Amino acid sequence: MSEEPMNNKIVKNDRTEDRVQTCVFCNIISANGSNILEPRSNEFVVIKDLKPVATHHFLVLSHKHIASSKSLQPCEQDRNLIESMVTAAKQILLNNGCDLNDTRMGFHWPPFYSIGHMHLHVISPISSMSAFNRYVVFNPSISYIFVDVDYIKKRIGCKEKKETEDPSTV
Repeated sequence: MSEEPMNNKIVKNDRTEDRVQTCVFCNIISANGSNILEPRSNEFVVIKDLKPVATHHFLVLSHKHIASSKSLQPCEQDRNLIESMVTAAKQILLNNGCDLNDTRMGFHWPPFYSIGHMHLHVISPISSMSAFNRYVVFNPSISYIFVDVDYIKKRIGCKEKKETEDPSTV
């Protein structure tokens, strides 16, 4: 399942989750520093993107080192992980006064990513993004450079939510 190069040493930490010593995101998670935002979970953490493309640009990082969203399997564990990551993303957007209808959430699709550790991009408002980022880099409609959460959910067999579900109860 791992797409990591053979030279990356996997270590176990005190939570018995896999970490890759050379992975930037594994190191951020292990450090448990002040750059980690609420809500926190034992499945993921949320950080601000160092190079934001919009007013609000967060990354939801899985605690477990998963190479990419392409590595997710149609199993309950992976479905629950994605669902909880999305729920936390919506909560942090609401906490920051963002409009969920002017938000983009998704993953860069291999080989189009720079860090081989699965992370959900949460971007809002879309209208504050540059045209290049809005229409090319973070546009799930035109290519597999960036895929939205719905694509991943369908790929791993998540059940669809009712349209009447109120996002403010996230």
